[in-house]
Amino acid sequence: MSKESEHENWQWDKGPIGRLIKTGYITLRREVEELLRPLGLTHTQWSALSVIRQFPGISPSQLEPILMIERPSVTSLLNGLASKGFIIRKDHPQDGRYKLIYLTDTGLKLAEETQHFTTVVEERVKGGMTADEFDSLKALLVKMVGLFEKE
Repeated sequence: MSKESEHENWQWDKGPIGRLIKTGYITLRREVEELLRPLGLTHTQWSALSVIRQFPGISPSQLEPILMIERPSVTSLLNGLASKGFIIRKDHPQDGRYKLIYLTDTGLKLAEETQHFTTVVEERVKGGMTADEFDSLKALLVKMVGLFEKE
């Protein structure tokens, strides 16, 4: 049996749920990355632009749990976005040791022009499910995440 045919026989419903969720996430992420590639953006850069657009003046430490990346990665990410002219850092008004992150006009335009990428990918998913199935999937994932949230 060839490696290819072995993969074709993989039974996704027999493995652990974590693997299935990870595979689902990676599949969705790859679809978004295909849309981002011509723009020279990574998925994480694009996600950060979206978060900063939603929360202007967010701090790097507030980005960490939202993007689910560690502090050194946040710093590197922000340095890259700043070098591309997408963000600016401003001193915190009460404490100059802290920086707050804002989109530049260029960053805001890019975030607005690409915000629909999530919808494009979600519509593909919805196309293979009934509305009830999609709503149930989303509700069950929210419930699962809630079971593991830190108090």
